[in-house]
Amino acid sequence: MPETNLSELSNTPSPSTGSDAPVPSIHGGPFEARFATTPQELEQAQRLRYQVLFKDSNGNPDPEKAASGVDVDEWDANADHIIVCDNRENTASGGKVVGTLRIASNKKLAPQQLFYTEQAFDLSNLRKRYDHIVELGRFCISPSTRNGIVLGLIWKLASAYILQREVELMLGCASFPGADASLHTREFGFLLAHAIAPQELAMPPVVANQVSLQQLIDSTQCGSADAIGELRDMPPLVRGYLKMGARCSDSAIIDPVFNTTFVCIYVDAANFANTTTLLAPKKTAGNTSAKADGNQGAE
Repeated sequence: MPETNLSELSNTPSPSTGSDAPVPSIHGGPFEARFATTPQELEQAQRLRYQVLFKDSNGNPDPEKAASGVDVDEWDANADHIIVCDNRENTASGGKVVGTLRIASNKKLAPQQLFYTEQAFDLSNLRKRYDHIVELGRFCISPSTRNGIVLGLIWKLASAYILQREVELMLGCASFPGADASLHTREFGFLLAHAIAPQELAMPPVVANQVSLQQLIDSTQCGSADAIGELRDMPPLVRGYLKMGARCSDSAIIDPVFNTTFVCIYVDAANFANTTTLLAPKKTAGNTSAKADGNQGAE
């Protein structure tokens, strides 16, 4: 997939700094990116999440989710949900939702409620350093629209939100497909070499189903320079974070529910404002990597 310059999309809205006013929608071709405002729009996003996170990725939903075909959890009610609508396909509530991203702010969580990511990682070091934190998650794009435009619109609207709300840190779960961490030694080798968080901001795992990235690399004898992956090997959302100076945990979690392996990743929002390109893999001969898919990068 070729790189898409975000300047080719509709201009980024210019929200008032620090305002909680709605972030204006943006357009790219037949697509409109905005925040969900009705239960019907949110349900469309949750149905897309179920399709991408469970059906497309061979996940293992609980019986209730499997029966409903909807991915719902305790963070949805207190989060803001970006949706991208394809206005060529109308539904009762407007264009069909073909992309979504959930933004959960520590300013809007219920009392004593933790981030989704804190089920797997201790974020106390980050909470001590930063006051306003948002978690980006449930990032999903319909298989029929993984052409770069939808991803770019989501990225651009999220940027406008982060700047308007004066967010200091964004974080989430950076996911790699499959529950076998050894399939991603090149990617994890790159993270070890370039992106591990400093000790004072470390995010240690709090669950047993985890693997040390260093131990994984050592056990697979993947320590030589030519065995370390490159930035272009990363899922697109992870690659985007890394280009903005992201740092990640030194352990990965094996997640059989979503059939993924994920690390915790964070970006200081001061690095976010100058993002100008959609961070997709460069198109090269024979490059048909599925890592351009929108279901990789954030749970």
